[in-house]
Amino acid sequence: MRIKQRLNNNVVLVEDDANQPLIVMGKGVGYKAYPGNRLNEALIDRTFVLKNELKSEIDKVAALIKEIPIDYIMVSDTIIKQAEKELKTEFGLSMLVSLADHIFSAVARKKKGIAVVSPLHWDIKQLFPAEVKLGEQAVATIHNTLNVELDDTEATAIAMHFLSSGNNYESIQQAMNVTKIISDIILIIQYHFQFEIDQNSISFSRLVSHLQYFLIRQVKEIKMMDMSDEMIRVVIQQYQSSFQCAEKVINYLDKSHQVKPSLEEEVYLTMHIERVRQLETK
Repeated sequence: MRIKQRLNNNVVLVEDDANQPLIVMGKGVGYKAYPGNRLNEALIDRTFVLKNELKSEIDKVAALIKEIPIDYIMVSDTIIKQAEKELKTEFGLSMLVSLADHIFSAVARKKKGIAVVSPLHWDIKQLFPAEVKLGEQAVATIHNTLNVELDDTEATAIAMHFLSSGNNYESIQQAMNVTKIISDIILIIQYHFQFEIDQNSISFSRLVSHLQYFLIRQVKEIKMMDMSDEMIRVVIQQYQSSFQCAEKVINYLDKSHQVKPSLEEEVYLTMHIERVRQLETK
């Protein structure tokens, strides 16, 4: 790897042997690092491939390391690595920038005694337990590394970073909007059948997962595969109550969010609702 630009003692812009631009991080990796020289790769802790908008990415990193101490960046990197392992995914440089900025701000608020609680705190805990567990682990990591004990509610705030930084959402706000809609839909289902869904059950987890991708398809205008008229007729006839419930959900989406899913989506939703109904009424 050859050095292109030293950003600070711990962050360097380099090019690999295939001329691929990379951001590398590590304690002391940028010390006496001069453009054109070979980099001491033994000092690298983390490598980020720069794919799109190269200058924009570099500017973001430069602003980050100028405003935020390296300890916050390194603890964020530790948290992200754990999340990548648990969620079996890969987060990019933008995730590091947003999470480090969030943790830095959260610690500053804590030191000033300012408490911020998301109105969706409990919804997030119920709907996305895997991400919230990672958020709880992150809060513990921050405590152990930075010696700052953040409020438990920060676990859900960090969980939203994991949700929004995947391939499904364009922003944390969009992820929060989807979370609120999912929570509303579950309330509609429970009210329709007059039962409470066991939130620890596999059926609940499957329903949440379906609703998540159902809503993503609406946001991204992804057309679902066609269903035959016969299949649609059979589902509506056999699962009348679940279809009526699905219609209530569709009406809610239309009136409250100006979203009008296709009949195929409504039928597919009916089948997922019916699965929950059967398990909850046994």
